[in-house]
Amino acid sequence: MGELFGVIHDDLRGNVIRRISLFTGESEPKVEELIPVWEAIILGGLLKLIRNRIRFNALYNFILQKPIPRLAIEELQSGNATKLQLEEISQYGEGLIGILIPDKKSAIAMLISRELGCKSSSFLKGLSVVFGLYGFKLKEEDYDSLKDWKTFAEFFIVKKGDFSVLCPSNLRFAISDILLLSDVLKLDPEALVYLTEDPERDEANSKPSLFDQKNLIYIVITILLSGFTIWYTLFKPAAEPEISADLEEVIPIDSLNKLNDSLTKAVLDSNRIKNDSLFTLNWPDGTQYVVPKKSILVDLHTYLMDSTQTSPLELISRELIFDDNTDLLMKPTDYLFK
Repeated sequence: MGELFGVIHDDLRGNVIRRISLFTGESEPKVEELIPVWEAIILGGLLKLIRNRIRFNALYNFILQKPIPRLAIEELQSGNATKLQLEEISQYGEGLIGILIPDKKSAIAMLISRELGCKSSSFLKGLSVVFGLYGFKLKEEDYDSLKDWKTFAEFFIVKKGDFSVLCPSNLRFAISDILLLSDVLKLDPEALVYLTEDPERDEANSKPSLFDQKNLIYIVITILLSGFTIWYTLFKPAAEPEISADLEEVIPIDSLNKLNDSLTKAVLDSNRIKNDSLFTLNWPDGTQYVVPKKSILVDLHTYLMDSTQTSPLELISRELIFDDNTDLLMKPTDYLFK
């Protein structure tokens, strides 16, 4: 049996526990209880990549290209990391979380908070730090496992039993269910050859020969049908086109389209002119009045609705005498106040 999967070396464990305790606000015994759970979650995320080549490639590119906060991690391992350095490690770990357990951390945090009696926010802060530490270990110690997808699968499939060792019995099934690990944990290492073979290569090897008996029959039939179609097309006498009397009276489609475009444009222009010349007044009781934009009611409405106005408003108006017939209200912008 190989070495148990882990992120933190035993000789550095005490220093790391103390700094994570200060960073998360959880007690040192609680952090020590959580470390195996964090490690089990990391291992579960790695095991999922055995059946997901796209995410394996994402992990490889992340470890290869993302700068590691080396100084901050070394300070954490020595027990001297500051809060800013821990936040730097945490940000690096968040990148790994997005690859290994995307969209799973909130559900896991709620579960752990309920079962182990810790704050979910504290659990997530510690989880991101431990993920950051494992990114450093993967780059420095386990980098050979990233050589290719098959090598990665062979390296981690033998550690699947460590998940049950690290994860407490009361959390094992729930975390496995959240991470969807049941199929991977049941996987036989000897079956890896079927999971890691190149699908393009397999497809090329499994393709039947172009000239086997079945394909030859199809080829002959296709040639015969093609020859008949060509002969029929070239040598069939052309029929005289018949022009129906009804068709002569049909309006050409182009003319109909132009007529439709003209009508549509006329309607749009009419609506635009109407909308450009009108203004809607909204009163506090919900009533609305549509008036011409040039009406003095627009200025009056603006003045009345502005509670900050203190100066008087001057509106030009004139007195109308209705002793006799009058045409003084012929303009569309005229309004009568009673």
